[in-house]
Amino acid sequence: MKVLLSAYSCLPDSGSEPGIGWNWAQGIAACGHEVFVITRAINQKKIEAAVQRASIRNPQFLFHDLSATAQKLYKLPFGNYAYYFLWQYTAANLAARAHASEGFDQVQHITWGNFRLPSFMGKLGVPFIFGPVAGGEDTPKNLRRGLGLRGRVWDFLRRVSNLFLTRMPLMGATYEHATEIVATTNETLLAIPARYRQKTRVQQAIGIDPRSVQSSNNALRQSTVSRKTARLNLLFVGRVLPWKGVHIGLKAIACLGPQAKDIHLNIVGSGSDESRLKHLVERLGIQESVSCIPWMNRRELLAFYPEHDLFLFPSLHDSGGLAVLEAMSLGLPVLCLDLGGPAISVDNTCGKVFGTEARTEEELVRVISEYLSQVLSDLSVLKPLSVGARRRAASLSWEAIIADTYDPSLQAQVR
Repeated sequence: MKVLLSAYSCLPDSGSEPGIGWNWAQGIAACGHEVFVITRAINQKKIEAAVQRASIRNPQFLFHDLSATAQKLYKLPFGNYAYYFLWQYTAANLAARAHASEGFDQVQHITWGNFRLPSFMGKLGVPFIFGPVAGGEDTPKNLRRGLGLRGRVWDFLRRVSNLFLTRMPLMGATYEHATEIVATTNETLLAIPARYRQKTRVQQAIGIDPRSVQSSNNALRQSTVSRKTARLNLLFVGRVLPWKGVHIGLKAIACLGPQAKDIHLNIVGSGSDESRLKHLVERLGIQESVSCIPWMNRRELLAFYPEHDLFLFPSLHDSGGLAVLEAMSLGLPVLCLDLGGPAISVDNTCGKVFGTEARTEEELVRVISEYLSQVLSDLSVLKPLSVGARRRAASLSWEAIIADTYDPSLQAQVR
């Protein structure tokens, strides 16, 4: 089959949207299909260098960007969205010309993976997959108070934009032209207008490279054996934003009382919620139990993971959570909430998923704190969870995720 992939963001050796675009392109090609990728011309040098280095013949890349004048939109508030919209519109014209000469059997929109931003690839007249797309996740009403004023306002505006934009004519046309809509979570599926849900299914957009699991085994084995203290080391990696739920983790640590001295949380990242969280740490009196660390380069971060015992990721609406998969691939069990993508990735063999339904923030904090106390009283529970984390991550490889769409012979194994 000849596939056209629309990947606005696409870069090798990257995370987030660029990594999704790149890995889906490689994964579809690995399933035996001929792949053409439309992506931004700004990525051309890095992509061509990676293609040459690895002697990649499939996929092939079609580079497209707007004029230098149009690229100045990025300097305006929300100008990146305006540029993205115009890029999608003009990229569809390039796709039509390529289709006239290549004759694609299928087209898929992969990045940005946002369910409220349109794609025009459905106009090619061939089967069109829209997604996986995300963005329908939302903070439960019972947990919004802890976001702070700025976080609550941002969440409210996000809910309004979701409701408004998904019902705009251009989004309706995107959904209408799609042969299949793929949502990353059940929350996003339910946020898509009801008349299109019969052709919507849930599938994660992200995977992990199993080679990272294999290469980490020796280091992790060594770190487990060489444990010299009874302290429980927790790690959070990500943007420090209100909806990432770090405030819930901090309150859970404080709730431990005297036991808090036996726990240390490293927060790696930066964002708009840093100041609020630092004040919260001081107010809770847990300065000795928490460290805030700026962003590390990837090599330093990968070396930092094995120094910890658990990955704390209490995000309130995360569509995927690449950091969760990375942590599990490096043997860290994950503590998360039953919301969004992390709840799909994590089970009781590789961590702990905390229920949020009908729970106040105070109740949720208490439940998490009780679990941490149990782990402190018996650190031996960490070893089987670490083994389970690596095993679970291996089952969520890019190959397995993409095979769910492009390799029918493997779909039964994946599911």
